[in-house]
Amino acid sequence: MLKKYLVSLFCIVLLTLACKQKRNSTQADDPKNPLDTIKDISELTYPEIFYLLHNEEEYGMDVHGDLFGQEAIADVELFVSSKSECGDALSLTSSHSSQNIKAAVRTSFNFPGNPANEMFRAYIVKPEEIVPVGHTRLCYKNREYEINREVVSAGFTDEE
Repeated sequence: MLKKYLVSLFCIVLLTLACKQKRNSTQADDPKNPLDTIKDISELTYPEIFYLLHNEEEYGMDVHGDLFGQEAIADVELFVSSKSECGDALSLTSSHSSQNIKAAVRTSFNFPGNPANEMFRAYIVKPEEIVPVGHTRLCYKNREYEINREVVSAGFTDEE
């Protein structure tokens, strides 16, 4: 009796693994064009836009508006750190020699039919450090969209 249950259990596990492996390989071999399944730019949600506009090292922290004042605005610079096929890469740097600066960067854009049009991110810039914040263009579904970034607020901080 126990032997029947063990054999049945083994068969169920084997069948489950075989079906799972078959499903994964079918999805990977799908001949459809991947651009056919991508949403239209007007359908993108705020989080989807965020992940399109920022690589992992560019995330920063979510903020809203003029959070840090203007105390250190002259000591932080937004500059082109490299060129790419789809817009220039932008980074922040600090000209202050001893204090960290917390800067808020506004990212504004206009995607046809999409109500989202800007987001704010905060970055901590240490002296002589370069902090990437994103690109000047978004290439999406064979179209290019201008992305504007500007430092709107900056203050000195003890945060690391």
